[in-house]
Amino acid sequence: MDVVKEVKLLKYQMSLMKHMINAEEHPFFMFAIDHELEEGQVKAFLKILGVFSCRIYGEDISIWYQNDQLFSQFNLPLDKLYASEQPTLEELKSVVAKIFYQEFELEYLLCSLKKQFIQAEVCDSFLQRLKTDLK
Repeated sequence: MDVVKEVKLLKYQMSLMKHMINAEEHPFFMFAIDHELEEGQVKAFLKILGVFSCRIYGEDISIWYQNDQLFSQFNLPLDKLYASEQPTLEELKSVVAKIFYQEFELEYLLCSLKKQFIQAEVCDSFLQRLKTDLK
């Protein structure tokens, strides 16, 4: 099969999968499909949310150092990422921009994660900061 036919087939299969996925149960997965996010991008971002969770709750983040090659392709400053201070909204925006190479509504991303119960507390923390910034 030539490349054009393969791409058309994959696009059709993606369209079918989008109809099969319940967007209410899996809003982040639908977000990832709609924005054509790659596996490495999703894995890196979810790991960063875990790091942010440790930072928010003052937990030890030394275990997070084990898989830094996941972040290498995104040129993330690891010293800042693994800092002990609370993560900021600006830091989240910077990470999102570096990992996803595109802009989208941060609130939409955080809400999709929260609705799928992925780092819901971290998402709540950033959503509260977004609301405060809008005032």
